[in-house]
Amino acid sequence: MQTWFSCKVKYQKIDEHGKQVRANETYLVEAINFTEAETRIFDMMEQYGNGDIVVSGISKTNFSEIANYDDGQYWYKAKVTWEDFDENSAKVSRMTNYLLVAANSVKQTFERVEETLSEMMVPIDIPAISLSPILDVFPLFDGEEENESIPDHLTPLADFEKKKENIEEDKEEKLEEAEEIEDDEDSEE
Repeated sequence: MQTWFSCKVKYQKIDEHGKQVRANETYLVEAINFTEAETRIFDMMEQYGNGDIVVSGISKTNFSEIANYDDGQYWYKAKVTWEDFDENSAKVSRMTNYLLVAANSVKQTFERVEETLSEMMVPIDIPAISLSPILDVFPLFDGEEENESIPDHLTPLADFEKKKENIEEDKEEKLEEAEEIEDDEDSEE
């Protein structure tokens, strides 16, 4: 399950005029807990800032999905609702989710939300879209990890499981052999 944390960061950076200014910006980080979120945002911000980096706030967000498009200049928060029918209680409940979408306008955000949720079987409503203060999103895995080679001191999980199965099969064969030897000894007596 994805857990996203909103991190507010203060640091020194060089602006477009070449002056050093104090920046106060918000970033979204995928992490397992608050400690990892803080560690990851420090690691990311060391690449951008000069001097002291201060994380002034970390909070868990309620985004159910992040729709990242390379051509999106801004991040928009979209509220999406739909009706869900519970067959057991025969009641209709209203479900609400929030999506973070990279886009250039509200209209483009609306279109991208519809595209992202096009496979839903129920009709959706998009009652609100607002510009988010988030400047960038740092996912836990960006897909490039699959191309990385596995270090020599580590074993791929598939190989490990295969070895484990072979060991289990060898154990079963040895147990069967031991039982056959015991049966032969019992029959000789």
